[in-house]
Parts: sequence; C-alpha cells; structure tokens
Amino acid sequence: MRIMIEEVIRVILAVITFSIAGIMDWRTREINPYIWLPSFIIGIFLGVHKAVNGLSIYQIISLVISIVIAVIITIMVFLFRLMGGADFLAVITFISLYPYTQFTNLIAYHKKFSSIIINIYNIILIMPPIITVLLIYTIVMLFFLIYNTLCNLRHVNVLNYLGFPLYKKIYFIIFHKIIDIDTLFKRRFYYPIFIPGKVNRISFNIYEDDLSWREKLKDMPKETMIIASWGIPMVTFLSISVLIYSIIYFICISS
Repeated sequence: MRIMIEEVIRVILAVITFSIAGIMDWRTREINPYIWLPSFIIGIFLGVHKAVNGLSIYQIISLVISIVIAVIITIMVFLFRLMGGADFLAVITFISLYPYTQFTNLIAYHKKFSSIIINIYNIILIMPPIITVLLIYTIVMLFFLIYNTLCNLRHVNVLNYLGFPLYKKIYFIIFHKIIDIDTLFKRRFYYPIFIPGKVNRISFNIYEDDLSWREKLKDMPKETMIIASWGIPMVTFLSISVLIYSIIYFICISS
C-alpha cells in the first residue's frame, strides 16, 4: 500500500504541476520557475527513499539513462542555448518525479513468443519514463506539423509568386506559417521569417519580443502576405505528453 500511495503522489504532482505550467506557457510563454519546485523536491525525496530501500538492476540501468538524458539537456540549454529555461526545468522536474522504470523484473523467454519480441518488450520496460514521454511528445508534434502543413497548402501560390526554390517551399510549408500582416497583428507569438524587402531569415531568436514587430511593421499594408514562425509553446506540448503518460501510468498501477 505504501508503494501505491507513493505512485499516486507522483501522478497527482505531475498532473497538477504540468497542467498549470502548460496553461501558463500557452497564454504567456512565461512560467514562474517556482512552480516546479514542490514537484522537484518531493520527487527527489521519493526517489531517494525508494533507492535506500533497494532498486533492481533494471531500475539502476533506467536511472543511469535518465541521468545521461538530464546531462545532455543541460548541455543543450546552457552551452548551446537550444532550449529555453522553462523547457529545461520541465524535463528535469519530470525526471525527478520519475527517475527510473517502476518495473523490477523482465519477462522471461517462452517458446510461445519470439525472442525478438521479448527483447523489444524488455528494453521498453528498462527505459526510463522520460523516454516514453519524449516519444509521446514526438507523436504530438508530428500531428501538429501535419496540421500546419495542411493549413499552409492553401497558400502555396504565395510561395510560387515569391519565387522560392523547392527546398525552401517545403521548409516553409512544414515548419512555418503563411499569413498576412493583419493576422500577425491580431495574434501573439508570431515572428516574421520572410517579408519582401524587409526580413529574410531561417528562424527567430527564442528570446525575441513578438510585440516589437507590430511597431516595425505598422506602416505595411495589412493584406501583405508573409512567412512567419509561431513560437511553439514547448512546455504546453510536453505537458500534454506528461498528462497522457500519467493517465496510462495510473491505469497500470491501479490494475
């Protein structure tokens, strides 16, 4: 029963913390860093408590993988600045809540099952939860990119008119948005990527202020078609992935 209570605590903390952070990221793209603190501290406490009572060899392997992932993400944030601070805190907080797999035993080989299938399943059992969440996140982002592509295909004539080479057309259609200046003014977190005679770049700075563009482009005709990048709320999409994982995880520990 004690183990069950600990796992329920993890699920509740994950759902509350990531729900709040996801909503804040969607609305403002800013998240108070103190939101992560309770879950981070309690997650570390639960992890240490479990470790003191003993981890299986598979949980130790899972923990090592989680630590490696945390180190890689830390390097991406502080050395290469490829992620924002909120993205970093979100991933680290989740790892503190779920540092290792909860499975303590692997499935033994059986003549009724292929050894390849058994090996794949056992590898999945060893993988730390952050791997599962990142896989769910990847699937969510793929659906978003498909939706974005379908929306942009309605305006492919704009790219033809501007004379972009094929590789740029594909890039813009998949990863950016074809909109007019009026849409840029009405919505938040849109950053111009290409404006004829004014802007021509591949991406935008994650610390860039989207509102500053309203002043720079106020004299341009509102019907002018441009290429813009939407500042994707990464923590929101990560939170959706965590919520999906939490639901699946709660079902598993309850069964």
